[in-house]
Amino acid sequence: MATIALDELKGKEVISSDAYLLGNVQDVRYDPVSWDVLGLKIKSNKDVSKIISAGSARSMILVRPGDYAINDVILFRDTLEDSKDRISADNDNVSSLSFIIGKKIVSSDGLLVGIVSDVLLEMEQWSVQSVKVKLDKGAYEPLGLKKGIFSKTASGILVTHISAVTDNMSLYLTAKDLAELLTVD
Repeated sequence: MATIALDELKGKEVISSDAYLLGNVQDVRYDPVSWDVLGLKIKSNKDVSKIISAGSARSMILVRPGDYAINDVILFRDTLEDSKDRISADNDNVSSLSFIIGKKIVSSDGLLVGIVSDVLLEMEQWSVQSVKVKLDKGAYEPLGLKKGIFSKTASGILVTHISAVTDNMSLYLTAKDLAELLTVD
């Protein structure tokens, strides 16, 4: 299972197999119900936007899921011409993962766990897997953690644990459940 953090994807160049630079990843679009990744939001390159008839040098394009090699860059296995059906103009009516970064996470029994610091994506299935949380200092004791000089980051909150994302991210889990589940980085 290939997982990658949203923070690692942002800024990566997207290149077709015939060496066209589509642009740089700005964000990831997702379905907030199924948590499936709908595509990569890319600031389009002027030369490419003319070829694919979507976007411009000042606008965004959406590259839908496909079989891409993700390393220092995101490389299409197809040519730009063969990839046209997966590329369209982006629109802001689709949810972005950046929207949940910085959201407060609250357990089902009302504990402020912390704030979302990153999102982990499963790239083989193109789905959102989990979130990382910068723990609130008030959550250390209820979660059975010792206070230290530096703030702690934890992983292990799967999207199946999230009941709602509004102004806050609400969980199905209690503080006790989280104490058994979280892995502190």
